Amino acid sequence: MVHHKLTTLLTAGILIATALAVHARAQDSLTGDWQAHFESQAAERGTFYLEMRTSDWKHNHNWGDTHKPSEFYGLDPHLAATDGPARFELRREAGTLALDGSFHAGKGSGAFRFTPNPEFLQAMKSLGYSSLSIDQLLAFATQDVTTQFVKDLNDLDYRNVSADQLLALRIHGASPDFIRAISAQLPHQPSLDVLVAMRIHGVSPEFVSEMKSLLGKSFDGDQYVAFRIHGVSPEFVRDVREHVSKDVTADQLVAMRIHGADPEFVKGIDAQLGRTLTVDELVAFRIHGVSPDFVGQMHQLVAKGLSADDLVAFRIHGVSPEFVKEMKSEGYSEISPDQLVAMRIHGVNAAYVKELRDHGYKNPSIDDLIEMRIHGFPRRASM
Repeated sequence: MVHHKLTTLLTAGILIATALAVHARAQDSLTGDWQAHFESQAAERGTFYLEMRTSDWKHNHNWGDTHKPSEFYGLDPHLAATDGPARFELRREAGTLALDGSFHAGKGSGAFRFTPNPEFLQAMKSLGYSSLSIDQLLAFATQDVTTQFVKDLNDLDYRNVSADQLLALRIHGASPDFIRAISAQLPHQPSLDVLVAMRIHGVSPEFVSEMKSLLGKSFDGDQYVAFRIHGVSPEFVRDVREHVSKDVTADQLVAMRIHGADPEFVKGIDAQLGRTLTVDELVAFRIHGVSPDFVGQMHQLVAKGLSADDLVAFRIHGVSPEFVKEMKSEGYSEISPDQLVAMRIHGVNAAYVKELRDHGYKNPSIDDLIEMRIHGFPRRASM
């Protein structure tokens, strides 16, 4: 009986060890399917999009990225326009990706095998990456994450960079040369996330240098990213400084772009008012919908020389050209800006005037109209 138990345990141990060995060997390479297409028939000058898929009992993985055809060994560029079999490789420090299949009309598919480079694994372990998965290694290969890249980041004082961060830096082109050039323009070292954001949104060393020169100061990386996200270009800064204010701040520039206070709008407003507004006034105009056309109509209907605050208050409270015209048609040709706003706040309109007249009140003043409305008239017994 004891002998039988020992035999059973030994057999189970052998089976577990065998399963682990098979799993370990399976991790020596990764296989799956691929699809690809040439994005231009001039393949040697164009790009090549490759997508790969793997699946097992645990999960599915998909990778997709654009490459230069010249990155692949054995890839015939004529397959962009002709049909035929294909066998080519992507050889990188992280490992070799071998692809086998065929192309038709510039589109290909087949099977792939990725084999990690043991020397790369050892070198990465010495740099602090001791538990890289084969999926990460494949991603490192496709994005060309090298040991030298990691060392360069260390030299630039970026240490303990995660595998995902390494990939993000490579995907978006945040090279050591870019990092050196952009860091030299900034008052503080940018974080890895900011570096990636700068690459995503097109913040170049040249852009930073020009904006510094125009605005007379340096900003953190986040501010330059905000400039690019909202379209604050050097040309826009020059226009604002020339036509609005030479003391415009970074936040004001961003606010102007967010709300559409562009040079064309500024010129239109200036032409109607005969004067230049402040940046904050221009932004308020855009937020509340004070357009050059609105200004022109209100000047004709109410008074020349309306203040910026009057015009904004009109839009906030619904003092429209139509409202003013309706009140004029009821005989109220002279209404001050404050009265117009008060009328809208308290609900005095042409219909209310007609209601009062129906109750026998023929010519109440604007102030009387507002007062009666505040107190709920015409339910009052007398005026």
